Amino acid sequence: MKSVLFLALILTFAFLQAEDQVTIYNENFSLIRSSLTLDLQAGLQSYFMDNIPITIEANSVIIKPLKPGFEIFSQNYEYDLANSDKILQKYIGKEIVVITKSDDKFKGILQFNDYQALGIIEKTTKKLNLIRIEEIRNFNLTELPDNFFLKPTLHWKLNAKEEGSYPLDLSYICRGMGWDVTYNAVWNDKENILDINSWVTITNETGKAFQDVKLKLVAGDVQKFVKKHIPEYRDLSLEMVGTGAQGIPEFEEKAFHDFHLYTLSDRVSINNLQTKQLRLYPTAEVKADSKYEYLTYGEKIASKIQFKNSKKNGLGLPLPKGIVKIYKLDKADNNLEFIGEDRIDHTAKDEEVELITGYAFDLIGETKVTKQEKISNKIHEKDISVTLKNRSTDTKKTVIVHHLSGYWSIFNETETYEKKDANKIEFEVTLKPDSTTEVTWTERIEY
Repeated sequence: MKSVLFLALILTFAFLQAEDQVTIYNENFSLIRSSLTLDLQAGLQSYFMDNIPITIEANSVIIKPLKPGFEIFSQNYEYDLANSDKILQKYIGKEIVVITKSDDKFKGILQFNDYQALGIIEKTTKKLNLIRIEEIRNFNLTELPDNFFLKPTLHWKLNAKEEGSYPLDLSYICRGMGWDVTYNAVWNDKENILDINSWVTITNETGKAFQDVKLKLVAGDVQKFVKKHIPEYRDLSLEMVGTGAQGIPEFEEKAFHDFHLYTLSDRVSINNLQTKQLRLYPTAEVKADSKYEYLTYGEKIASKIQFKNSKKNGLGLPLPKGIVKIYKLDKADNNLEFIGEDRIDHTAKDEEVELITGYAFDLIGETKVTKQEKISNKIHEKDISVTLKNRSTDTKKTVIVHHLSGYWSIFNETETYEKKDANKIEFEVTLKPDSTTEVTWTERIEY
């Protein structure tokens, strides 16, 4: 790369015992902090730093000098990276030598490059040669044009009072590195126990590797205005850390501002284009319940597992949002089989968790309005019938969920209902094996 000079000083950038810290947020961005040292000459000078992610937010850079005597007064983020097309465009009007696949040689002034052909005028004959791109074997250029960089670079202009080493802390935000959680759970419906283990998955697509860093994760909805970034498909390598052996790295959790912060006990390396998995919490044995839920006017009956995220139930931990994958043991061959998955939002301790594993094969629901009557312009009545069929050999407890609007009242009900909120009621029904059950009621709505 042809260096840009400022007051005829060319400097190199050096890390001295870099102590990187990476804090990753749910929203696919991270905060990077590095401790490093600059070796400076006295006076005004330029500094080029290219050990940065390609997804850096240049306006987020914070530099904290740890020793007085120097100051940075301007910064450019240089991301006009060299490639063949850009180089040729900057060579228009300059001399170029082109060698074709048939070993013909053309030398002259480049007139244009339209990505299909080059136009070169010979200096002596003024003849214009049109050379198709696919026929070209090689270009000979005198030098790399100005203002090209091989990697994204921060270009600093700074002033040092005297020659010496100047330590500083550098921090910045970059996109392309995020984390989420996968909870793997094994359901024991005989004991009503859900064994849950949790794994953090970190994906690094920043263009930079982070070696031997202190790792923190922030869980919560941090407000951040981020440009949408859709990375191209990459085959990411997967690294698993934490196998249950004694002394493995553990996350220490604590409340931080309005969020939760998880700090890994050991330092870790996160390579570029790598997916890394780390254990979040040890496996927990959680008391849970199963239930079936039928939403009126539908056909399918949802199969659910629910529990309270409490210490009493075996958990009581702040759960970051993520996917819960649920398995069940098939005793015939002692293998686990997948029975469904659901997504949970950030869940504080002592809050309820409800997971839908799917829809029951042997349970069928049907809703009918058997009668409608307009009492007045503002009052309507209708008789509702819900039929539930249990075609399995087990007893199933099922909840009928019914939504209402306006000022409502229920009467003539064949089962007791519970008012859950201003617009929802529930009937709990026990379905015997291979049976059909009907629940009816009349509702009056006043608008």
